[in-house]
Amino acid sequence: MRIGFLCLSFFGLIFSEGQTFAKLPQSPDLAKPGNPIIYGGLSVGDSREEVLSTLRKNGFIQIYEEKSAGVVKSAVRWDGIRYELASKLIDDKLALCLIEGNKGWQDFHYDDVVSKEWKNLRERVINAYGKPSKSRNFPEYFDIPVNDLGGTVTDIWNLSDRTLMLSVRKYEAKDCCTDQILEFSCCTLLIKPHVKEVLLK
Repeated sequence: MRIGFLCLSFFGLIFSEGQTFAKLPQSPDLAKPGNPIIYGGLSVGDSREEVLSTLRKNGFIQIYEEKSAGVVKSAVRWDGIRYELASKLIDDKLALCLIEGNKGWQDFHYDDVVSKEWKNLRERVINAYGKPSKSRNFPEYFDIPVNDLGGTVTDIWNLSDRTLMLSVRKYEAKDCCTDQILEFSCCTLLIKPHVKEVLLK
């Protein structure tokens, strides 16, 4: 009886945690066309302090800074997938946002993780802005250039107030556990508003 009770308690705990996981809040949707917001309440020209304050106010979590790169990062959760939002500042003014998928080097990562996250991002942008002006299929792994910052661009949305580019990247980095140089891959969504350069000076 005691073993049965413990088993029921264990599965009840798992079920409870599963319900909690399912109820984790979704991050904000992409801004509507013509909206001055880049993403998540962030606007062009926001200072570092304004970016940090806005992210906290809008419920973003795991917020941290890479001051040397002029980037503020935080977690984004869409459809049960965790992405990372990178808010790039130039001269302490917000210039653009980049949403990045999970990075990995394992054999299964590209086909099982990157492709799924890429598809999810693509569908979300299409739902917000319609079909891309330029598009191509999800690329084969060996067709992606290594250490190219832009990676392979699969989709471009040229809107009146912003450009969005969905890409797949592959780059080399040292693995912290094995000290080996490995090839990592991930997908990225660049959101770049159309502003005159003078606004960022």
